[in-house]
Amino acid sequence: MHGMPGASPMAHVSDHDTAHLAAIVASSADAILSTTTDGSIRSWNAACERMLGYSATEMIGRPVADIIPAELHEQARDIRDRIATGESVESFETVLLSKQGRPIEVSITYSPVRNPQAAVVGISAIIRDVTLTKKAERGAAMLAAIVASSSDGVVSKTLDGTITSWNKSAERIFGFSEEEMINRSIRTIIPLERQAEKDRILATVVSGEIIDNFETIRLRKDGALIDVSVTVSPVRDSHGRIIGASKIVRDITDKRQTREQLRTLLAEVNHRSKNLLSLVQAIARQMTRRGRPLDLERFLQRLQAIASNQDLLIQNDWRFIPLGGLVRSQLGAFSDLVGNRIAIDGPEIELTPEAAQAIGMAVHELATNAAKYGALSNDDGHVTLRWVRDGDDLEMIWRESGGPAVSPPTHSGFGSRVISDMVRAGLDGMVDVDFAPAGLRWHLRCPLQRLSRGSIHARR
Repeated sequence: MHGMPGASPMAHVSDHDTAHLAAIVASSADAILSTTTDGSIRSWNAACERMLGYSATEMIGRPVADIIPAELHEQARDIRDRIATGESVESFETVLLSKQGRPIEVSITYSPVRNPQAAVVGISAIIRDVTLTKKAERGAAMLAAIVASSSDGVVSKTLDGTITSWNKSAERIFGFSEEEMINRSIRTIIPLERQAEKDRILATVVSGEIIDNFETIRLRKDGALIDVSVTVSPVRDSHGRIIGASKIVRDITDKRQTREQLRTLLAEVNHRSKNLLSLVQAIARQMTRRGRPLDLERFLQRLQAIASNQDLLIQNDWRFIPLGGLVRSQLGAFSDLVGNRIAIDGPEIELTPEAAQAIGMAVHELATNAAKYGALSNDDGHVTLRWVRDGDDLEMIWRESGGPAVSPPTHSGFGSRVISDMVRAGLDGMVDVDFAPAGLRWHLRCPLQRLSRGSIHARR
């Protein structure tokens, strides 16, 4: 049976045996072909035709290079040279071309074909199509790479909760290494008061359902509790039976904290919006007392002063307003005079929004009054605004000089109440307003603790 795959010295092989071997080759599910040592095809079974699309009539006598991609010709010649020396090559993975030019991934076992004198006279090749196998392997490798590089913890476990896989992100999230967790119970990372969750999750998975984005609390190796979002899916074997569960774990500690902060912020915005509305209504009522018409321009100026406070509050994440920034904001209309006719000096002090509202409105009223009647109403006047920390108190002084002669007002208007009553009540402080002829002097003294309510610190 010259040229048949797997042939060896055949001096003692009967015709019956030869026919039997030929039948095996012809009916094999694997593609089997043989070539001469220089690569000319000598035999081609039915499985070759099914795999590559060529009939035996088309291929017998043709060079085997016709079914090998051009870039692999040199590799094929090297293999023929090795087989010609009597060597065998098992399960060599390469690519062949079908009649339609389609590449087919194959695994080939090459063997030398010998004559009765044991000389190598040809090469046999048993070819197996491994396209689907290689595709599955690449898919599995891709999935493995995705799991390994995922920023989420990916864990698999048996139905009794024994951990069978634990990726790098699971190590990062929980602090346990893969070696520490494989074959260990998943209960290791579940707080005692939440152990019943494991049984409920297992029951859901066994029923074939998926638990999606379940938010709960889990336990780190160092004992810290962390907020996580868990998705658990059933794992099935090749027969569709559920044999375990896969779990994707995402650390949502920062997300939950952000969500809580947002809720707090929204509640604060709602509270402050109501307070601001009440303040606007109070200003409108005070400015129209005793039937006086509303001075729209002055009303809008006061609203703008409130808005400036809100801008500073937003810039500082709704937590505090720096006193220096507040003063400069309220004196914004006179910014060209600051450093020249208006002197501002004082340490950095962080005010609560409530304290900033009271002081800001007072500074606005003082500046407006100075522009209308006081030191800023002519070209020669000066204003000095200084504040200091005196023990546990804040002392703040507004002093005017060089302006027109000052006399006490004949009646107390809304502006007067802002710079005295509103500040005094809002800050639990003492306010002194001196309408001295040489210039208005406004003096505030209040507890620093009242400005911070224990939550904001004061700094020099």
